[in-house]
Amino acid sequence: MRKRKNNYTRWNVMVSTSPDKPMKRFSLSKSVYISSLSVLLLLPITIITLTVIIDILNGHQSKLNALLLEKELVIEEQYAEINKLQNDYLVLENETKSVQQTIKEFKAFEARLSEMELDMPGELETVSFDGSGGAVIPESTVTEESRSMSNNLVDMKEELPALLDSFEELLQRFEEYEEELRTIPTYVPAEGRISSQFGNRRDPFTRWTRFHSGIDIAAPLNTPIYAAADGKVTMAGWNGGYGNTVMVEHDTTYETLYAHLNKIDVKVGDSVKKGDIIGRMGTTGRSTGVHLHYEIKRNGEHVDPYMYMSFHKRDN
Repeated sequence: MRKRKNNYTRWNVMVSTSPDKPMKRFSLSKSVYISSLSVLLLLPITIITLTVIIDILNGHQSKLNALLLEKELVIEEQYAEINKLQNDYLVLENETKSVQQTIKEFKAFEARLSEMELDMPGELETVSFDGSGGAVIPESTVTEESRSMSNNLVDMKEELPALLDSFEELLQRFEEYEEELRTIPTYVPAEGRISSQFGNRRDPFTRWTRFHSGIDIAAPLNTPIYAAADGKVTMAGWNGGYGNTVMVEHDTTYETLYAHLNKIDVKVGDSVKKGDIIGRMGTTGRSTGVHLHYEIKRNGEHVDPYMYMSFHKRDN
């Protein structure tokens, strides 16, 4: 029989560690040699590729950190704006109460004087040669208290026109401020407890961290849902994962969204007033239970609804 030719080439590697020691020989097959050489060639390429990927990921992380910082600055500005609105509102409210109290005190003072039947002092010209006379009355009969009250009444009567003008101006400013607040979503959209806050949270379905663009308010089925401000309904119907949804545009600055509703009581194009019922709470769409998902957009950007919901918190 013919001997089959051996097609497997082997490589002999001779290694000597010292002239006094015998040489060691290693026998490698051609396939093992080529595989080893391929690994050595691919290793630098792999390292370079991983380095590039890491640099790209670091760049993305830097961009995300910058975006997060920008969002935090925007939120801080929004908190500052809300605080300023609250402070302005309080100042106007206190000024109005102060003027009302002053007028109330004036009326009470005037009524007290009327009961005492005091004559108002008039402006008389003193002429030395005019006649005068009358019965002799002791000086102590006209008390200092009566004289002081009459003088105070005269002073208050002189100050009253300016005081009334100031009150009317303040009242006008207060009405303008109230009118401006009509289109700012400060009305709490539903009674209940806040079950999920605005911002990053663990998704109730996937358990992954995701951004929550609004606030969830939990309450019994069919709890009334209120319009947070005056505006016009721009959407009323099914909206994917949001389920039954109502969207309201308030002037040109704000837009609110009310999701997972069980019932919708408005239609597109309807004008709503602050506090009007627009629907009923439900669990439609991507929902784990009965609640309202409530969002506010300011100039197209999501903002924390709680800042606006807590605007009138002091009144509670």
